Amino acid sequence: MKARSGSENVKPRLSDRRLFAAATHPQALDAAWARVRANAGAAGGDGMTTAVFGMAADRHLARLRRAMLDGTYRPKPIRRVSIPKPGGGERGLAIPSVQDRVAQTAVAQALAPALDAEFEESSFGYRAGRSVQDAVRLVAELRKAGLQHVVDADITSFFDSVPHDRLLDRLAASMDEGALTALIALWLEHGGTDGRGLAQGSPLSPLLANLYLDRLDEAFSGRSARIIRFADDFVILCAHRAGAEAALSEARALLRQEGLALKPEKTRVTSFDQGFRFLGTLFVRSLALTSPEPPEDETAELMRRLAEADEARAGAAASRAEAEAKDRAEGLDRVQRVLYLVSADRRLHIRNQAFIVEAGSGDPGETQRWRETLALPHQAVDRVEIGPAAEATPAALRHALATGTPLAFTNGFGETMGWVSPGVSPHAARHLAQARHTLDAGLRLDLARRFVEGRLRNQRALLRRLNRDKQSGAVSQALAALNGILRELPGGQTVAEVMGQEGRAAALFWPAYGALLDHGFGFTKREREQPDAANLLLNAAASLLLRDVTIAVQRAGLHPGFAVLHGTEDHRDSTALDLAEEFRAPLVESVVAQAVNNRAVALDSFESLESGRLRFRPAGYTALLRAYERAAEREVRSARDGRRRTWRGIMLEQARALAAHVEGRGPYVPYVMDY
Repeated sequence: MKARSGSENVKPRLSDRRLFAAATHPQALDAAWARVRANAGAAGGDGMTTAVFGMAADRHLARLRRAMLDGTYRPKPIRRVSIPKPGGGERGLAIPSVQDRVAQTAVAQALAPALDAEFEESSFGYRAGRSVQDAVRLVAELRKAGLQHVVDADITSFFDSVPHDRLLDRLAASMDEGALTALIALWLEHGGTDGRGLAQGSPLSPLLANLYLDRLDEAFSGRSARIIRFADDFVILCAHRAGAEAALSEARALLRQEGLALKPEKTRVTSFDQGFRFLGTLFVRSLALTSPEPPEDETAELMRRLAEADEARAGAAASRAEAEAKDRAEGLDRVQRVLYLVSADRRLHIRNQAFIVEAGSGDPGETQRWRETLALPHQAVDRVEIGPAAEATPAALRHALATGTPLAFTNGFGETMGWVSPGVSPHAARHLAQARHTLDAGLRLDLARRFVEGRLRNQRALLRRLNRDKQSGAVSQALAALNGILRELPGGQTVAEVMGQEGRAAALFWPAYGALLDHGFGFTKREREQPDAANLLLNAAASLLLRDVTIAVQRAGLHPGFAVLHGTEDHRDSTALDLAEEFRAPLVESVVAQAVNNRAVALDSFESLESGRLRFRPAGYTALLRAYERAAEREVRSARDGRRRTWRGIMLEQARALAAHVEGRGPYVPYVMDY
């Protein structure tokens, strides 16, 4: 930072308030939208294209500005893809939504001129009035000046490795804290993982990359060793080889302090006589041979290509969506359709090889008279749940077995009493692969970490959602501590350590979650054996989720009994318990919080038994079922292909991803809900 080095007259820090006002001015957002539209990039995680955004741009921009000003703005889901680079290989992109790209562009356009004054003359990437050609020209000039020896360096996975905490510290050295820095911190956390990373696809990332590497530029400013940097690509030129060796050691040490590393196989000390390539130009002795090179803003070009591919697929996707919409209009969920029988006057029977639901009439002690209320062919039912008071005739049980329709029997607490099920699917090789991951310590640890990561990230996302209005300081503290545990997660060396990290997270999560429940349902401890009303709701919703995940596990051809996290035990669906971890926050804790806070269930939805234990009244359990079904049928965007699916569809997708993981066909990545 030139303005501060050794000067007694320290330049005042930039005003966050002034820059935030500039970035949120209507004209600034209009200019940002014009730039995003001109780039014609791909849709983000919400699926909205620039064309669709443009149909109501004024309304979208006005809503965006209001949200940024009143503090209710939240980023939409990020789309993560790997696509071929024009120069060969692949690049991973993390593409924000169009709305978020507009907001980030507005911030970048307000912030860039202010920060640019601090940057060194040796930095050329993504700066106004500077180009690849300028950087190449300077290299040639320095060669003529006698700097013949070169450090040719490559930072390992730079954009994925930038530590957020250190980057925010660097930003704080240049500007005071306020709404703008909070917004940047939100985008960093939303786009990175484990407290690291700049999203390649974000309009703000190039500016933040230059800011973070400015200390590297400063270290070689005014020195005999001269650095020339374009984003994360740089060379250091020296007059002597010994000077180049010393410069390499210094750069390596400095980057290590910043949480970065040089890639050994792509970093070396060389010379113009030996030749080297920089920014698409081959420097050999006095020659500078420029080869066809991707455009300077390669990320924007890749996003344009992706947008074109999206458009080409849109026709086929539209026809599939139309067919699925027709099914949903007829009340069918293509993924999993559940028939619930809860009341004492309901019975499952068959007629003409179809399931029928019958309603009974008659006084207690008299023979029931049954009348048909609903008929469903077995093809339209994926699972039937029979409550403690409802009945299933022997003919219905035989028909369920014959058609492979699972029946789950539940008690008055919502727990699973048993299954009538066709049994384990015939995928012996897949089951052996599961067993290998259970028995091999390294494979088990890797997969256990993935399940726990999904659980912790979704716990964090849910607390953020629930705390938006309440703004509880205790919840914010719990979130900060959860962030720390997430950063520690990769360091767990055994499954027991990973389970311990999950336990520490649970000790933070449950009191924070309980404090966000209203109407007398608050609690501080998760209780499964002698639950209070809130814990009984959580137990029952967890049982509903586990039954859904069990069906997904079976349909993916997985054995239900093998587990890496919860342990393999007889008579337990251990695989489903593992896979359910990432779904608990969106489909158990979120469902219960909504049902409680929206008064769908109340304290009088339960009754006390002689033992002192609580049990659902029929109306209370029915209310929970309705809340769970609304959530399970809600569509979210798949992180794998961008299509919208119900939560049950995501369960099946994740179960199939788990099958692919154990068979070595691709790494398992937990589904993380957006906050």
